Amino acid sequence: MSRRLRILDFAELNPAQVSFARSLEVSPAQVDFGGTFESSLDLIASEQSETLRGYCFLKDEEVVGLVVLKRPPSSPDWVEPGAVSLHALKIDRRWQGQGLGKEAFEQTVHAAATRWPDAKSLVLAVDAGNTAALAVYLSFGMTDSGPLYSGRIGKEHRLSLGISA
Repeated sequence: MSRRLRILDFAELNPAQVSFARSLEVSPAQVDFGGTFESSLDLIASEQSETLRGYCFLKDEEVVGLVVLKRPPSSPDWVEPGAVSLHALKIDRRWQGQGLGKEAFEQTVHAAATRWPDAKSLVLAVDAGNTAALAVYLSFGMTDSGPLYSGRIGKEHRLSLGISA
């Protein structure tokens, strides 16, 4: 499959791309699960460090999505020291339904392994009600830790995928 997206570290975006990314949207239901583009971009802009990296997905040099990756101590308390945690993966609503989220996830796995070659796994929490996202992550071979945990907005699954550089 040829790549339709290019992943780029937030620090490499030009000012016009950052401004455009702030105009991107997800559906109101998706905001409950992963926040707005603007809130994710604010987090990235204020906390980008060696343990928190923001990446954007570009299609023909236009930003269409983003993701946040964290390592301890920036990641949630439940994340093991050898893991990278994935947060706020989102694709603009105008580009959804075209398989870009799956491609973005694949590129995120590669980016995490490349950025932190000592990392052993990529982990994430997905709200139990977000069945579409859960199905996508499981289709990539992520394993569910088993029990449901109390999360930010309700019960959540915690998933893990082994990675290597």
